[in-house]
Amino acid sequence: MTLDRGSLDAVLARRVAVWGMGAEGLAFAALAVGRGVVPVLIDDHPAEAAERVAATPVGERAVLLPADVDWGSVDVVVRAPGVSRYRPELAAAEAVGVTVTTAMALWLVDHADAPVLAITGTKGKSTTAALAAAILEADGRKVELIGNIGVPVLDTYGHPRPDAYVVEISSYQAADVTRSPGVVVLTSLAPDHLDWHGGVEAYYRDKLRLVEVGPVGHLAVSAGNDEAVARTAGHPDRTLFGPAGRVRVDDDGWVVVDGTRLVDAGRLRVPGRHNAWNLCGAIAGIVLLTGEVPSTEAVGSAVDGFAGLPSRCHVLGERNGITYVDDALASNPFASAASIGTFDGRALTVIVGGADRGIDPGPLVAALAAHRPTAVVVVLPPDPHRLVTALAVVAARVTPVADLAEAVLVAEDLTPAGGVVLFSPGAPTPEGGGGYRARSQAFSGAAGLPER
Repeated sequence: MTLDRGSLDAVLARRVAVWGMGAEGLAFAALAVGRGVVPVLIDDHPAEAAERVAATPVGERAVLLPADVDWGSVDVVVRAPGVSRYRPELAAAEAVGVTVTTAMALWLVDHADAPVLAITGTKGKSTTAALAAAILEADGRKVELIGNIGVPVLDTYGHPRPDAYVVEISSYQAADVTRSPGVVVLTSLAPDHLDWHGGVEAYYRDKLRLVEVGPVGHLAVSAGNDEAVARTAGHPDRTLFGPAGRVRVDDDGWVVVDGTRLVDAGRLRVPGRHNAWNLCGAIAGIVLLTGEVPSTEAVGSAVDGFAGLPSRCHVLGERNGITYVDDALASNPFASAASIGTFDGRALTVIVGGADRGIDPGPLVAALAAHRPTAVVVVLPPDPHRLVTALAVVAARVTPVADLAEAVLVAEDLTPAGGVVLFSPGAPTPEGGGGYRARSQAFSGAAGLPER
């Protein structure tokens, strides 16, 4: 079956299954039931999923294990982002003619003629999307900020179209898209989620599918990320931003567009040059979407009002002369490296560690080697061994601990007044760990500082 323009309606006219009862899967199931369609519901943990389903307008419905689904009774399966595109059950479904898609893929087809600014990248996409939406709103436009940032795209169906959609898109969501948005901002590329994608080349392929599936649109790429620049070199309509390009940070720290100063990046309350580049990416995307440079007043208002996003190099506060920074969302070495560079010149203790998914810790090693004064590292379980070995040669001290509470106690003891304790794991949350938000809460609780 071919899904084309108006494809949400096309799917709902078929025998449809929804796999994954998280926020996006529940939203799709509720939308389907609201239109009189009863989808097959699938989840790897059906009992818990059924409880979540019962608390929605879908009501009490049976939820099946993937192994229990009769794929011959299904035409289309809409998978949630957390369900790997490479699951063998999906391959079996496709072998008997089932189409695999996602809510994001359907939404992009249905909104092909809408003003869509899509933000993707290994890291930086949430900050860039939030800044872009804030600038557009400050310039008087009605904006919907949706997608991977936390609001399912399905929530927009039935709403009047805004002046702009700002959509954060993850690699999980991009893997099945069949149409590129009109404007895409690519913040970075580095190895991540390799277990989901099956390898780094598959990860890059799935991430860049958003740009490459066509039709060709506008693309803005961070000039500060060599991998992103190299892998988009053949794009016929590419704009660079950040340390170089049409929208860049000049030697005095101002964001300039086509050579004209727009805002002092130092006004950003979130630290790090990578966040200044994210601001450039937001502005570059807006220029490509609207054909206009946003006003200095709008950019200044958005910058002044942006306090950062939770768990993204977020300063919790100070206790006993030590600054505590929550960067729990940094789930790979590339992201942690960017945050470490933010605190050069200050005594630094970094809490790292989590599940070892085999990603090269090289960027983290390089960032710690460059940091002055030499940093101290505390390493979390359950897989500390490779990090301990790799970081021992570049850190003043490397201490494995039993849990995050102990990590904070050790870090406080090793960090002098005026220094920084940075929780930036550089690795995914271990299985059963509750995700990055749970680790953020554990860190702030151990530090005795409320999340803000």
